[in-house]
Amino acid sequence: MLRNILRRNWIGVVVCSLALVFGVTGCWAKDYRDPGEVFPTTEFAALVKRISPAVVGIRGWGVPSEPRVFDPEAGFPDPPTLREWQGAGVVVDALAGLIVTANLLVASATVVKALPQDGRVLDAVVLVRSERDDVALLRVEPGNLQALTLANLGTPDVGEPVMTIGNPQDWGQSVTFGIVSALHRSCPGIANSDLIQSDVLISQGSSGGALVNLKGKLVGVVIARRSGFAFAVPADAVRKLFVAAQ
Repeated sequence: MLRNILRRNWIGVVVCSLALVFGVTGCWAKDYRDPGEVFPTTEFAALVKRISPAVVGIRGWGVPSEPRVFDPEAGFPDPPTLREWQGAGVVVDALAGLIVTANLLVASATVVKALPQDGRVLDAVVLVRSERDDVALLRVEPGNLQALTLANLGTPDVGEPVMTIGNPQDWGQSVTFGIVSALHRSCPGIANSDLIQSDVLISQGSSGGALVNLKGKLVGVVIARRSGFAFAVPADAVRKLFVAAQ
């Protein structure tokens, strides 16, 4: 009899202890998580599949206006030679055939081509260029194009998840993911000191690629990389190109 009473008492103590532990743990969890906090549930694969057709490859061919010096000591310049620039572009108006890209890809080019994912090679005309923002607006023959929507006015928040879609090393389209590291940054050779800095991994050939948020909207155009960081001009610069092209 005494043994049964002790056993029942022991079980009751264990149950109460477990209830107390889990109850306190539950309180800690509620205190730790902000009730208003929303965690991202976007399926990245589905998002990339939806928006990637709006990013195209860009090729430019031309003779640079300033020849490179072959022998710095003697001062003998290289003879004028045809060069090729390779990067990416973003369709921003499918009906009008408008594509935004990095200015460095087309500034000295006399022939520019846009290469959509479906394998077409489209002739592109440079409508307007911005030296300050290092972006340019191109036009191709519209038809079977998909465009990205520009994000709302303003810049993303520091810490906000973003991804880039580019065309590095002529390997074909590539997607990388990261966060916004800082705002209002500058980069050597670019007059705009309001760049978006992110830790997204990019390599040569990613210039002109899209920086997008998890809603699939264009928040910037990649124009440079430095010390492992990607730098993009905000989407507002694209709006300025629209105005200048009118």
